[in-house]
Amino acid sequence: MKTILTEHQFKILIRFKKGFTLFLTRLFLSLIKILPVRLQLLIKSSVNVTKKLDFKKCDIFLNVESHLEYTIRSFSCAKEPEMANWFETFFREGDVFYDIGANVGPYSLVASKMFEGKIKVYAFEPGFPNFSQLSKNIFINNSQESVIPMQIALSDQTRIGIFHYSNLIPGGALHTLGEPIDYKGEVFKPIFKQPIIAFRLDDFITLFNIPTPNHIKIDVDGIEFKILRGAEQTLRGPTLRSLMVEIDEANPEATKMIQFLYDQGFSIQSQYKYVEGGHTGPASKLFNYLFKKNMIVY
Repeated sequence: MKTILTEHQFKILIRFKKGFTLFLTRLFLSLIKILPVRLQLLIKSSVNVTKKLDFKKCDIFLNVESHLEYTIRSFSCAKEPEMANWFETFFREGDVFYDIGANVGPYSLVASKMFEGKIKVYAFEPGFPNFSQLSKNIFINNSQESVIPMQIALSDQTRIGIFHYSNLIPGGALHTLGEPIDYKGEVFKPIFKQPIIAFRLDDFITLFNIPTPNHIKIDVDGIEFKILRGAEQTLRGPTLRSLMVEIDEANPEATKMIQFLYDQGFSIQSQYKYVEGGHTGPASKLFNYLFKKNMIVY
């Protein structure tokens, strides 16, 4: 059709298609709502949507219950291609990986499958919509022996804190622990607030005798520095070899965070700009920093 129609006519056709699809969707949902409750439950329990993750080296599937999972989480490897490259370059069989801010688990699963389950992944995800999907994704990919889901928050204090949700959509993000302040440093009105157990990472490892990590990924939309300060002993220890941290260079604490990691014996190995960040806007200075341990600090 694009070769037949003019550009203006083609844009009209696209708008019509989107509008017609939205109309059919609303009509279908309206029809379902008038059905008896038992029939609604039967339909709901019978529909399981899965989508293949965009990891080319093996099959990984995500249980999909939202547009965010379908359009964003299932394309995680294209969104952050440096993750798979990091796993291939730095990870070895027998390693322990902490995925802090695991969301629905795409990178936990990629790391596990890449090494055929011969590494141990601790996937930390405090938000209940994402934790539910994370657990389902571990199940449908038969990764329960390798990937361990942890529904706890990490910070610079061990205590019961308040988790503020910006949305309740599976695959969603931009939630905060503590104050309802987003990654831009602005106050937002949470859609839901929930008490949750938070640990300093050092305390968590000691209290529960968890294996110390060889690699850590931190992507938590704003409290990365607090998590690092709560993991000082782990960072200084001999086990940890690499660390991937999402850093917003517009954040006034960004320089302090980098210096803090230098003080723990790390140096910057690589720096990756967020693929969809653009040249302007709130995500234009968002980077994944890969740090490599240079020495053990006592």
